[in-house]
Amino acid sequence: MSDQSRVIDLIERACDARPFCPCGRHTTTVWRDGIVWLECASLSAPREGMIARFVAAATAPVHIRVPIIDVPGEGEQLAA
Repeated sequence: MSDQSRVIDLIERACDARPFCPCGRHTTTVWRDGIVWLECASLSAPREGMIARFVAAATAPVHIRVPIIDVPGEGEQLAA
């Protein structure tokens, strides 16, 4: 199994293990700064208005955001 296949397998297993956040929204993988993260979809959703920002700040500790794997320079290839 190639390194890229192992990375993809690791990401898929992380998604299968935690398909939902405790808040009820689904989780998604995101590549940022060389790290692939598993995080709640609500963390990437736009927050318009003061009330939405307060709610997001108050519930932030509840949402899943965990690193899956460090992949510097490979994120663009994996996202495609």
